[in-house]
Amino acid sequence: MKLLLLNFLLFFNLYHAQELNASHMTEIAQHEFADLDGIMISRFGFKRFEDIEDVNQKVYTNDSDNTEKLMVITVIKNPKACSNILSIVNGSAARITRLKEELPKEGYQYAGKKKMSEDILVSQFTKENMTVSVTDHVTGIGAYQILLTCR
Repeated sequence: MKLLLLNFLLFFNLYHAQELNASHMTEIAQHEFADLDGIMISRFGFKRFEDIEDVNQKVYTNDSDNTEKLMVITVIKNPKACSNILSIVNGSAARITRLKEELPKEGYQYAGKKKMSEDILVSQFTKENMTVSVTDHVTGIGAYQILLTCR
């Protein structure tokens, strides 16, 4: 019975760990690039896809077969800035809405809309020297995109 309870708790924690929130994004961006596997795999339950990575990037996914639940996080090493760059592809409109609501609670200020290209409009949020850009609609790749950069 104890083993069953332990397995349930572990599954429940990993399920919620793969829910992206504003504090996770900031933590991942500011984490040491060399030690990212520890936080992304061990703590948040993602899988790493080394075969599609470049030298200064690491790619993680929750490996969902369901497009609505799929999340791919690319962490790009940026030693000249205050943090790594995060590029996140997320298929869930509900997650995007929740993220846009969480960002102000984490100290990010809404900075308005910005047109990134002819087809892409983003909502921007800033906090100190960080900028989070979140697409308002599904992009040409079939999902929402989030970009966290250091200004």
